[in-house]
Amino acid sequence: MADPRRIQRIQSRIRQDIAELFLRELKDPRVKGLISVTRVEVSKDLTNARVFWSILGSKSERRTAQRFIEGASGYIQKKVAEGLQIHTAPHLDFRYDDSIEKGADVSKLIDEALQADQRDGDE
Repeated sequence: MADPRRIQRIQSRIRQDIAELFLRELKDPRVKGLISVTRVEVSKDLTNARVFWSILGSKSERRTAQRFIEGASGYIQKKVAEGLQIHTAPHLDFRYDDSIEKGADVSKLIDEALQADQRDGDE
């Protein structure tokens, strides 16, 4: 079992490396928008890592991005392993993170409520 600080460093490194890959190397004209790596969770034994990603857009655009990520996962795994320089790199499991969408929805609801309060106050 790895030291918690080491796990945090590895999580941070994986997140940075994958974000850099999406920004600089991995391009697909079908993917509209920027894929963001929101967080990485590495298991205590360093064998697995869940990579949470997000993209703003429609469900169709999200599905296109997911297919793109699934297709590129082997390449991403290889590049991350090279960058980590540890004995065995964790297996990457990519998962969509809808927290940004939920946050945008909550923000929209708050704005609507504030506007409604302002209209009620003007009457």
